[in-house]
Formats: sequence, C-alpha cells, structure tokens
Amino acid sequence: MKRIIIYAALLSCILLGCKHAQKLSQAGVYKLVKQSVSGGGTDSTYQRTQIKIYTDHNFMYAGMTPDSSIGFGVGSYTLDTGSSVIEHRFYTSSTQDTPRTFHVKIMPKDRGYSQTIPSMAAIKGVRYDLHEEYTRLPLGDSSVLDGLWKLDKNYSVNGKDTTSQQATEFRIFWKGAVMFVTRYAIDKAGTKFNYGYGYGSFSFKNNELTEDVQMSNDAPNLNRKWTFGITMNGNDELTQLFTDPKTKTPYFEIYKRVKQ
Repeated sequence: MKRIIIYAALLSCILLGCKHAQKLSQAGVYKLVKQSVSGGGTDSTYQRTQIKIYTDHNFMYAGMTPDSSIGFGVGSYTLDTGSSVIEHRFYTSSTQDTPRTFHVKIMPKDRGYSQTIPSMAAIKGVRYDLHEEYTRLPLGDSSVLDGLWKLDKNYSVNGKDTTSQQATEFRIFWKGAVMFVTRYAIDKAGTKFNYGYGYGSFSFKNNELTEDVQMSNDAPNLNRKWTFGITMNGNDELTQLFTDPKTKTPYFEIYKRVKQ
C-alpha cells in the first residue's frame, strides 16, 4: 500500500509538475567590484571602495572615493521579484533623513550579483542609470546582535559631570560582519558636521564585543581591534561601554534596534 502511495505521488509530479517554493533572499555581505553610470549617450566608470550589507529586512552601504569623499545609505528593503529589490532609504550622507525609494534590478551571479538603479539621477533633463557589481564575502555565525541599530544616546562621564554628544549613527551586524555610519557635530553650535564609516568583523561573547576594523575613512582606526562591554536591555536595546585606556573616561552609547 505504501509503495502505491509513493508511486502515485511521483506520477502526479510527472504529469502535473512538482513546484518547490524557493525562499528568495538578498541577505549577505558584499564588496563593490565595479561602479558605472550611463546616460545621455555616455558610460563612465568610477573608482570606489564600498561594502553593502543586507540583513533579512534592512541594508546599509558605505564607501569612499580616492579623494576621500564618503557616501553611505541606510534603509529597509523588500524582495519584489527574483530579479528586483525595492529599497526604502531613510538616511543617507547626501540627504540625511529625507526618504527615497528605488527599484533595484538584481542579477544574481555565482560569486555575487550585479545591480542597476534606473534613473538614479536626472541632470538637465537627462536621466542616468547606476550600475554596480558586487562579490559576496564569507559569513560567520549568527548573533543576537544581528540586525540594524540606531544610536539613541551618547555621553561620557567624568566624576559627577555627564557630557552628551550630538551624533546620528547607525550600526549593522550580520553573521560576523559589522559596519557603522555616522554624522557628528564638530562645533558647539551644532551647525558643522563630519561624516564617518567603518567596516570589519566582530565577535560577541560573554557580554563583550570585539570589532576588527578593516575599512574606515579614519586612518588610525584601520587594522585595529576595539573592545566594548555590552549590556542588553531585552532584544531591542543595548548599552555599549568603552573606557579610554589613557584617561579612564567611560563613554556610553545606547542603541535601539531598527525594525523597519
């Protein structure tokens, strides 16, 4: 009887066709290989060092050109089809918190993917398309930190004095990779700002976070390991503590998980 049931199931697949639901995913860590812009009858290639990380729901990209210009973006995304991703960017280095939505055409490859953003920009009536090729980087283990986080509070303590700092920062963790982007004030009035980013690997064990920075616009940060104490307040909030080894000043950063 059991053989008859199995045979009937196989015969049904042959006659009707067996459909296996394939779970689509863009999650991963990718390094930019090539970037070009086409439009108005021209095709220009640009040099840029850039990393892009997709979690299950969010993404972040950050990079730098040879002249040290920094560009980054943060947002959420949905899989439109197997060849299209809708990116909802809610924070970028160029427009800060002005939201924009892009329909990104994706072409998977054996070692990564290529993407095209039609009409990425329009100048004097001419529309320009952005083309990028990425290679996939190896992943590590999952962590409770995996996801996108936004800085909520940032302060240092010196005796009885507490000093808050003005900054906008996002940090993304995904299977052993970490990246942050930041915009911070460099004057007391809060009218002038600098931008920064960093990328590398991380490990999290026994409430201790260790980050090994491999890319950054800040040269002293490169190839340097940082250790932070982490206190989790549930699953969606964490406090990060760094103590300056020279001054012994503690610096606290409180992050909240972004659920978009």
